[in-house]
Amino acid sequence: MPRQLTSLAAVIVFLLLGAPLYAAEGKPGWQAEWEKTIAGAEKEGQITIYAPPGKQYQDAVTAFSQYYPKIKLTYVPGSGASNAQKLMAERRAGKYLPDVFIGGSGTLIEVLFAGKVLEPMAPHFILPEVKDPSGWFEKKLLFVDADGQYVLQMQASVQHDIGACNTKTVNPSEIKSFWDVLQPKWKGKMAAFDPRDRGHIQRMRSLYYNPNLGPEYLRRLFEETDITLGRDQRQLLDWVAGGKFQIYLFATSSDVEDAKKQGLPVSLFYGQPKEGYISGQFGHIALVKQMPHPNAANVFLNWVLSRQGQTEWQKKTDNNTLRTDIPKDMLSDQNEIPKPGEKYLNASLPQYQDIKPVLKILETALAKTGK
Repeated sequence: MPRQLTSLAAVIVFLLLGAPLYAAEGKPGWQAEWEKTIAGAEKEGQITIYAPPGKQYQDAVTAFSQYYPKIKLTYVPGSGASNAQKLMAERRAGKYLPDVFIGGSGTLIEVLFAGKVLEPMAPHFILPEVKDPSGWFEKKLLFVDADGQYVLQMQASVQHDIGACNTKTVNPSEIKSFWDVLQPKWKGKMAAFDPRDRGHIQRMRSLYYNPNLGPEYLRRLFEETDITLGRDQRQLLDWVAGGKFQIYLFATSSDVEDAKKQGLPVSLFYGQPKEGYISGQFGHIALVKQMPHPNAANVFLNWVLSRQGQTEWQKKTDNNTLRTDIPKDMLSDQNEIPKPGEKYLNASLPQYQDIKPVLKILETALAKTGK
């Protein structure tokens, strides 16, 4: 065979056989892994996520199905405490049902992290934008467990609101600090959600550990003000709107805004920023050990931490994501966005997790008042 034909044949063989091989080798490693993970997830066909109640959270999580319709998402709503108890009971029965757990830091750390049922998260990061922390606040992924690898805080809101008041009887601007509600004029005229409830203990921790407030403030608040406690948030707000009480401490901002839209005479009032704290609320995520759908869990984790996933989360929950590379103008409350360089007490961090001294002060103070 002439030399020219031999060379041409070699080129053709390379193009037919070698080029595809070269293309495969040229594909980034993460992309090949990502495609393999998606294929595995679609073969598994489902994922189960234990997450908070509330339409906004369900809408944020199930937005995943718009992008990955071949993976059926089962959303199990419940408070952090109830979902954690459910998970631990299932484990004792030898059942492994959830893949991902989303909720408040208290339950995730005190029950699931302490119970050693969570999976280290970083080994499951695949997408480059998820591995790269530069798109997050202060250029780091904020893990809030003591080992720094199991419970990730996705969102943060600056909280320095004190509560709600009846606008017919109280001028919100006259209360400019948490210390102002200790004035004798408010004695017997305030209500609050029972601070010992797990869902509200983070706020108590933020008061206890804040150097501008601290244990003495907490003691005086519950010992000196003749405050009335309740566990029905709607009833507490109705009491203030109806004039039974003038102030409802630690009211949920969304409840107050809804009441205002209904024409009720209520409004939030605020303390000084230095008295506030950063709250992750229900925006913490963890992978559950021995997850039944590991590929689907990996796809969901990488999606929800991506720009796309966090944009859906922020848009649908109206909570500030800690990703800084997506627009913030969609948020209804611009004051909740942490400012770079500012110092905030983050009540989700391990050094503020101990609630025993907080509960001791609360129980002692309330016992003295017979509440």
